[in-house]
Amino acid sequence: MRGQTKFAWSMAAPSIIALIALGIVPLVWMVWTAFQAFSPNPTLPPQFIGLGNFESLTSDPQFLGSLKITAIVLVAALFLQLVLGFILALALYAIERGRALVVSLLLIPTAIAPIVAGIVWWMLFNARFGAINSILLQWFGVDPVNWTIEMPTALIAIVVAVVWQWTPFVAIILLGGLTTIPRDVLDAAKIDGAPARRVLRYIILPMMRPFFLVVGLLMIIEIVRLYELPFFITQGGPGNETVVAGVYLFKLAFSFFDLGRASMMSVFLVISLSIVAALYMRLVADKKSAA
Repeated sequence: MRGQTKFAWSMAAPSIIALIALGIVPLVWMVWTAFQAFSPNPTLPPQFIGLGNFESLTSDPQFLGSLKITAIVLVAALFLQLVLGFILALALYAIERGRALVVSLLLIPTAIAPIVAGIVWWMLFNARFGAINSILLQWFGVDPVNWTIEMPTALIAIVVAVVWQWTPFVAIILLGGLTTIPRDVLDAAKIDGAPARRVLRYIILPMMRPFFLVVGLLMIIEIVRLYELPFFITQGGPGNETVVAGVYLFKLAFSFFDLGRASMMSVFLVISLSIVAALYMRLVADKKSAA
């Protein structure tokens, strides 16, 4: 028995070491850095300032603005992803042959690296040679739009790119939820002559609630940490109107070299997302227990 235990620990040891080295150690270092003030002179050691970095962030208009822009993108993108993803999931659920092929093709946008997607969407939205302006001009007679350098079109461009990349993923998760609904329940509703909208409202949507909550949580995390798409589409412009939290965090760390405030902002985002995740999980548990 002891030999089996030693063997199990020896097999798990590389994963545990990697988790500590790549996950826990950087997290501890980030928390420690969040309470330090770093001098522009690299020869001087950092100084402990407690919550000074947090107080500095809360009085920083650009930090507060980045949270506001992130919230706008989050609400718009999450709403569109859930609605379009559910419609797409219903369409996939109705497909009996070739569903696996369609699903694999739909996952292509999600598999594309965000950097590549950001560059591609910047090219599509480019005011001078972008395909979107060409289509609007040739098909609808609309004059060229400065998508990436004016508001609110710059924000719309970011939301469109985010929705494009992650809606297929949302649809696949919701499709999995649809397949868990017993066929007998749906068939009984049809036999009783229940209209489709009533079946959707009183049967499908209540049973899909946990899947909406889980995929919603995943998308909240993804949008809050958003960096590549907005950075390559608008570079935060015009001005700082599209600087989301991820872009501002990058600027703090690698443009301003303010490691203390950057770490404090990271800690703030981690704690905020952890609270949201805990509330989500509690909400899902309450719904399951009520059922």
